[in-house]
Amino acid sequence: MFILFFFAFLAGVATVFSPCILPVLPIVLSGGTGKGKLRPLGITLGLILSFTFFTLSLSILISYLNVSANILRYIAMAIIGFFGLVMIFPTWSQKFSQNFSAIANLGTKIQGAGQKIQSGFWSGFILGVALGLIWTPCAGPILAAITTLVATNRISFSTILITLFYSIGAGIPMFLIAYGGNKVIESSKWLSKHAEHIRQGFGALMVLVALAIAFNWDLYYQQAVLNYIPSYSFDDNSLVKEKLKNLHPKGPSQSSSHKGEPKTPQETMNHLPGFPGITAWLNSQPLTPEQLRGKVVLVDFWTYSCINCIRTLPYLTRWYDTYKDKGLVIVGVHTPEFAFEKDKANVEDAVKRFHIHYPVALDNDYKTWQAFDNYYWPAHYLADQNGIIRMVHFGEGAYAETENAIRELLGLAPLKIVEKQKQELPITHETYLGFNRADRYTKEIQLYRDQAADYHFSHLLMPDEVGLQGKWLVNAESITSEGNPSELYLNFVATRVYLVLGGKSDEPIEVLLDGMELPSKYYTNDMDSKGRIFVKEPRKYDIVNLHEDYGRHTLTLRIPKGIKAYAFTFGMGN
Repeated sequence: MFILFFFAFLAGVATVFSPCILPVLPIVLSGGTGKGKLRPLGITLGLILSFTFFTLSLSILISYLNVSANILRYIAMAIIGFFGLVMIFPTWSQKFSQNFSAIANLGTKIQGAGQKIQSGFWSGFILGVALGLIWTPCAGPILAAITTLVATNRISFSTILITLFYSIGAGIPMFLIAYGGNKVIESSKWLSKHAEHIRQGFGALMVLVALAIAFNWDLYYQQAVLNYIPSYSFDDNSLVKEKLKNLHPKGPSQSSSHKGEPKTPQETMNHLPGFPGITAWLNSQPLTPEQLRGKVVLVDFWTYSCINCIRTLPYLTRWYDTYKDKGLVIVGVHTPEFAFEKDKANVEDAVKRFHIHYPVALDNDYKTWQAFDNYYWPAHYLADQNGIIRMVHFGEGAYAETENAIRELLGLAPLKIVEKQKQELPITHETYLGFNRADRYTKEIQLYRDQAADYHFSHLLMPDEVGLQGKWLVNAESITSEGNPSELYLNFVATRVYLVLGGKSDEPIEVLLDGMELPSKYYTNDMDSKGRIFVKEPRKYDIVNLHEDYGRHTLTLRIPKGIKAYAFTFGMGN
């Protein structure tokens, strides 16, 4: 659990480097220009406590008060706008300071301190509280997990602590920004001389920010700068994701496999589970898996304030417009990260703003999210005409691979890769074969742990998938051929393929590319003159060298009995 606390803190820190900081940055900077040395501290503490409290309890609060989340946001925006006006008009500032000084004195007398505090701390604190209510940070795996647990009423003490560590991580760099602004003004004679005008300028900026957030102009601004400011994430790694899954009680899609062991990712769900609990549909009547049979279906989990989701929308809308008449249906499942995103009118505005014409399902209660056993925004699930899920991708990227997967299921030829894009194209990631870290096997295959079993699959492999034919023993770290031979299949994109092998056999491994004998120009140093590989010691073997012929291919390895295979790795160039 301490690992999650640590990474939650780092994820909070990372928000200062993301586009999501842009709407609130002027407000934070105002902490350095407003009067009072302790004002930056007040803003920071108010933000930390407010964001933690509202993240964990806003849904319950608005249900109890029977008000819309938008009402509370508008109140927060009004507070921010008022503080901006206070900074613009000095006479207002003086009266405000006096009023809050009296409140501070009252609190001090109650504590027996008997001294006046005219530091601006309390005004900063109130500003920070308002800021914590309207701020929508970019959701990485940790914040996504917190939101899911809150939405499904699974808050625990651990969830509260993780949220608090995230808030503290976000608050520290914001405090440094605000405090640094104060120091810069104090250290410069010219800036000190014009401090009042600087405060007025930031006050005007705060008023504009409040208006921008109220009318969703901030999302337009963020969208405009998405390609220029990359997002950073410290919590998007396998260790954190595994720990986060332990926070979720096991549901139907997380049931155990044979022998009482948890199922591997490829075993958890083979078919589209449907769209239960949808509160409203946009651009469509309600859809069911039965209605979608015969169509290629791409399900996209998104939410309209998620920067990472916004980055993917141009690709989704283009795919829909291009392939809708050829048999593609895209269903955008809008699962809200924040309470205000549950408002149907807000989602309708976003659908118009992003030119989304495909069906959008409002999953306000996370029922469909849970049916898919999903954990991320954005997440893409691609299913074939029989409703079998053939490709899953979390986060941004893999656009070329996804489009070609759509085209393949539609029976269209794959798009050729343009040469000028070659340096930017991804390659298949490291692929583990043992069940401990296996996540690339085709959905048709269910792994039998620590026992020899016969495997087969009938469909074509999707991008980066692995398939087995014949008899194999699957252990935690490796797979062992129990046939003579058994076959290992891999769909990959790269120019170099390597495989860690072990065991011993007098028989060679035969290598095929796209179902044909490997051309001699693609032979490697680990092959004999006939393109065969003899395993004599456990190490990494060079399997294929395509040189400059970059592309996506299917690799077939006929592996004799007794040989172990551990993991594929990939490279580019000669």
